[in-house]
Amino acid sequence: MQIQEIILLIVVTVGGIGLLIGYVFYPLFLLLSSKRRPPSTPVSLSTSATLIIPAWEERELSKKISNTLSLDRNGIDLQIIVITDEYPPSSLSSEITWITESTRAGKSVSINRAMEQVKTPFVIFTDANTFLKTDALQHLLHPFTDQSVGAVSGEKRVRSGQARSVGEQLYWRYESFLKQSDASSHSVIGGAGELFAIRTLLFESLPQDCLLDDLEISWQVIRKGYRIAYAPSALATESASANLHEESKRKIRMAAGAYQFLDRHSLKDLFSVSPVYAMQFMFRKWFRWVLAPIFLFLLLLGTIGLIFFETSGPLQPHLTWMLGVFWCAGLIGWGLQQAGVRISWLEAPFYFLFMHYCQIRGWLRYRFGKQSSVWEKSERASLP
Repeated sequence: MQIQEIILLIVVTVGGIGLLIGYVFYPLFLLLSSKRRPPSTPVSLSTSATLIIPAWEERELSKKISNTLSLDRNGIDLQIIVITDEYPPSSLSSEITWITESTRAGKSVSINRAMEQVKTPFVIFTDANTFLKTDALQHLLHPFTDQSVGAVSGEKRVRSGQARSVGEQLYWRYESFLKQSDASSHSVIGGAGELFAIRTLLFESLPQDCLLDDLEISWQVIRKGYRIAYAPSALATESASANLHEESKRKIRMAAGAYQFLDRHSLKDLFSVSPVYAMQFMFRKWFRWVLAPIFLFLLLLGTIGLIFFETSGPLQPHLTWMLGVFWCAGLIGWGLQQAGVRISWLEAPFYFLFMHYCQIRGWLRYRFGKQSSVWEKSERASLP
């Protein structure tokens, strides 16, 4: 075996095993080791909470307010804060505090301003383009009966029939499984901005340039010795991105926020606060943001090398064929996406590659200072 063959096999092996550790082996470890908690039925709660809706140029704001007012309270005294560029409607419910902003300074600034008005023991964050299931409040607040819980993450769903691909559907199912496993093992890594509740006393003012407010707030909770629970029955649905370009804008800006978070909170900081959480974070977030793109790049280099260099080992032809099929499937899946054709088995590898492409773009945007805290909105698919 020649030296170039050995090098190529090492490159492919490192890239392939690296990806398997993060995306397959660690989830399997969680599945086998986590303690499954039986689902609990929320009891009638006697508490008060404030729901914050940041909204800037949101076309569906009136529908969001109607959806919020229709939620089943069942003993919950709910206050609502809407912080937006719009002026309040002529008939405004007494439970709504309306804050009008004249300048768009970013979501974190809006949250800080809204939090100054919160007087309740719990606060719920939700997006203006997200609609909650009627019983979402009951399921979201119920885990707070456990005093070790400092925050609760709801479940995000893309509106039925609007997911852009089978790959996207599989991705969200995979994420839901990981959240459930993380929560059963110790704590959810970060709350979902679409529906996320915390104990009000744990909140600290967010940096004005914060890109991922939900992850920053999650870290505030963990740093104070609490854990984050998961309420899969607290459903929040939103429309899918209008097209692949709009979806890439959303993923790129989220990736930029991820690298900002890593710059400000090192793994050493996390381990000094909670070794268990730090281990979860390392495999679930740090791995995906830092190592996975490198492993994928090594896999690509190894594939190119196996194709263009003559190799003599008995396994090399089979390995080359498998890797070639994977990359070709991703490329064909991209072409079919552009053409509006849906073939499920080609969409999954494409979406996997698409996520990492956006991750790299997000890293470049953050490193070159091109990601503003005032995010460019992504167009969403129209409501039926």
